Parts: sequence; C-alpha cells; structure tokens
Amino acid sequence: MSELLRDQGLVLQTLDYAETDRIVSLLTESRAKLELLAKGARRLERTSGAALDVLNLAEIIYYKRRSGLHLLREASLLHSFPKIRQDLSRLEAALHLARWAKDLVPREIPDPRPFRLSLRFLSALEVGGPPGTLLCAFKLRLLAILGYKPVLHGCLACGGKESLIWAPERGGFICRGCGGSGEEVPPRIWRTMEALLSLPLAALTRLRTPAEDLKAIEAMLSSFREAQVAH
Repeated sequence: MSELLRDQGLVLQTLDYAETDRIVSLLTESRAKLELLAKGARRLERTSGAALDVLNLAEIIYYKRRSGLHLLREASLLHSFPKIRQDLSRLEAALHLARWAKDLVPREIPDPRPFRLSLRFLSALEVGGPPGTLLCAFKLRLLAILGYKPVLHGCLACGGKESLIWAPERGGFICRGCGGSGEEVPPRIWRTMEALLSLPLAALTRLRTPAEDLKAIEAMLSSFREAQVAH
C-alpha cells in the first residue's frame, strides 16, 4: 500500500505529461529533490496546478509508491516570492538557483540543508539583496553541502597565496611554483570567493562586488562544476 506523506517543497521544474498531467520536480525539506506525478494539474480548475508554478513554495501531500513516480494528492501555495518575479535580475538569479538545485541535489535523501539554503537565499533576494553576489554565494555553498567544496584558502599543494591559478579538475587553486599553468587569478577574486563562502547572509547582502569580478567567479564555478560533478 502507498504511504501518504506531507512535506514542504520549492518547485524547481514542471514538465507536461499525457493530456492533463504534469511531472513536478521539487526541492523538499524532508527528502531533498523529489519528483511527483501531478494528475490533472494542467486543468484550469485545479487549484493544485497554480500552486505548482516554478519557484513557488508549496505544502504537498503525496502518495509514496514503491515503483514509478510518487503521486501528488494535494498542493497548496505557501509563498510565491512576488517581489522576485517583479524584477528581471532577481528572477534570473532565482531561476538559475533553481536549475543548480535541480541538476545537483540528489533524489530522495533525508537532508534538509539544500532546501533550507535555497529558501534563505530566495528570501534574501526578495528583500533586496544583490542578485549576482547572492547567486555566486549560493552556488559555492550548495557545492560545499553536497561534498564538492572547492579549496579557496591557497595552493592545493603548498598552501601558498602567491601566483594562484584556478585548477577546477584539481578542486581549487594551484600556484605556478607547484605546476599551475594559465592565467593567474587576482587576489581580490579568490578573497571574494572566500567571503562568499564564509560570511553570514546578513553580511553578504551588504557586500558590493564589481560586476566583472562576479562574472569571473561565475565562470570559475561553472568550470568547477563541469570538472567535479558527474551527471
């Protein structure tokens, strides 16, 4: 017999299925990433359908089945982050956050940290935090939670802080003296990355980082993800 469960979930993605159904990917508090079959969710009269828009926080009741997709019974909207949706830069950052969570968080593990991290950063975005800064910080912290924390405090080989080069396949920085090759990363960049990973959220919302530095950090994190995280 299917087990009936209740949880909270952040909607990461929806896919149309059959004529009126949807497959919904959520980041949940109790089971990390969860995929549910929402029967009839595309019918306009179904209130659950509106609750399952991407980036909505919803309370869900579902049947946990032994095989195949779990079956959604009911979904009710808890929060839709309206201020994020009214600002393009915040909306883009929030959607990027959702994509990283969807792609990286494992399915159905009892770990609430990805869910709580995502809600904290979406809440900071909604009250006016800098989108680029918060997004880079979220990515670093999600990688750390999932066991892919990059080494940022110096050269992986000797611990030195001079002539550092980004080596994503190695897991962080390596100095030129220890075999690093390529373009050196300016100290302000790796120091900013350390701050993004370690500062309290309240301090992050006051951190102002040049757009070109954030762009460089995003590129570094993308290459790190590609090198370290298997899909």
